[in-house]
Amino acid sequence: MSMFPAKLIVVDDVFALRDGLLLFTPTLPFAMADSVHLRTRDCLELRRPDGTVLQTTLFGIVRHSPSDGTIGISVKPFTKADVPIGTEIWKVGEASVEP
Repeated sequence: MSMFPAKLIVVDDVFALRDGLLLFTPTLPFAMADSVHLRTRDCLELRRPDGTVLQTTLFGIVRHSPSDGTIGISVKPFTKADVPIGTEIWKVGEASVEP
């Protein structure tokens, strides 16, 4: 069972891919992702440097090939301006189970 809330990363760059999909760096080590049982649809908070918070869900997990021992995380629908450098990304809840 994972413990949350759990801080995943502090954003140092944001990449806007398509249709509001954002991908962040740094990437997350496998060990951290495993320890918090990270999976798509988990509840996330984007805690911005100005103290405001955006609620969202984890849209996707990006695996690199060849593997570098990390995964990328993505959310939507936001713009780069919504997630400034220094934003903390926290897992705050488990993915809901669909019937």
